[in-house]
Amino acid sequence: MRVCYFGTYEQSYPRNKVVIDAMRMAGVEVLECHHPLWELIRHKTGPFLSPRSLLAFTLRFLKGYVKLIVTFLRRAGDAQLVMVGYIGQLDLVLAKLLSMVGKRRKLIFNPLVSLYDTLVDDRSLFSPDSLAAHFLFFLDRLAFRLADRIILDTDVHIDYISEKFGIDRDKFERVFIGADEEVFSSRPWQKRLSPFVVLFVGKFIPLHGIPYIITAASMLEEEDIRFEIVGSGQLYDEIMELYRRLAVKNIAFTDWIPYQQLADKMAQANLCLGIFGESGKARRVIPNKVFQGLAVGMPVITGDSPASRELLTGGQSAALVPMANPEALAGAIRTLKGDRALRKKIALGGQEIFRRRCSTEALGKQLKALCQRMLRRT
Repeated sequence: MRVCYFGTYEQSYPRNKVVIDAMRMAGVEVLECHHPLWELIRHKTGPFLSPRSLLAFTLRFLKGYVKLIVTFLRRAGDAQLVMVGYIGQLDLVLAKLLSMVGKRRKLIFNPLVSLYDTLVDDRSLFSPDSLAAHFLFFLDRLAFRLADRIILDTDVHIDYISEKFGIDRDKFERVFIGADEEVFSSRPWQKRLSPFVVLFVGKFIPLHGIPYIITAASMLEEEDIRFEIVGSGQLYDEIMELYRRLAVKNIAFTDWIPYQQLADKMAQANLCLGIFGESGKARRVIPNKVFQGLAVGMPVITGDSPASRELLTGGQSAALVPMANPEALAGAIRTLKGDRALRKKIALGGQEIFRRRCSTEALGKQLKALCQRMLRRT
């Protein structure tokens, strides 16, 4: 079985790499028809959305499409299916046209997110009444309609996309995000010395709820607990203003560390944090950082949401706390700090649920079965 993984997708982004690795592990031959575009842009908001930056991006985009067409025609002749990776709403239209060249091929879309949901509803970068918002909605809906099959990370996310854009629910399949196991491999459980370290890694965006983490940290200043926050992004100024206003003394900020070092950074902590934002999207997704923490074997605290409950059980495979609630987060951290046995139970339980349902091997079997079903219907 041959699948052409197509587009300007971010090649190193976990969702793309995990899906490709999983299919290959399951025996699917994956031919990458790729032109680098999104990996050249570290932050896809802020200055990137200025008119000059968008013009330069458009020119690179058009040039890349010419190269993509040539690559597809040269390499993808034997592919039986075409899969478009994240970020791929724009690529989907071209993929649909190319998939009809010669023998017709079914088209699978791996979008990870809705652009409208991310940029308009969650990050509030565009007003819902703006021209940009209307374009993003149109682009999302067009891509979802053109795809023959769509894989998304949770059932509640699927329900939202299906209802929001008027897409048949039967067109979707839930495929958990997983983690890049070449980086996020299991670390031996060990007792870590004082201070007790709580780690958050991620972009400063509304989804993550970093202000609630900072507020929780301020409540734990008198205890032997240190917070490490790694990241930067959209809400940096607001977050630093809150940090200064509360005069929090038990947080260390780091702008960025190399991806290959993230697992080691996690293993040096006592707890890893997920997301705690109050947006609708925060309740619909399970982020990369949660899967990565589970894969490494760390005890993870994240927001209690319909999405997280599709995979995790509070007190068994993760500590789940109410979203947007710094008091509850501080209380959970305090409890886990004082109960090493509970931390170990959650860490090992999370690692086991990852192995059974989210590992590269498990996802590979699911994706291969999906591809086989699509080919039988051709």
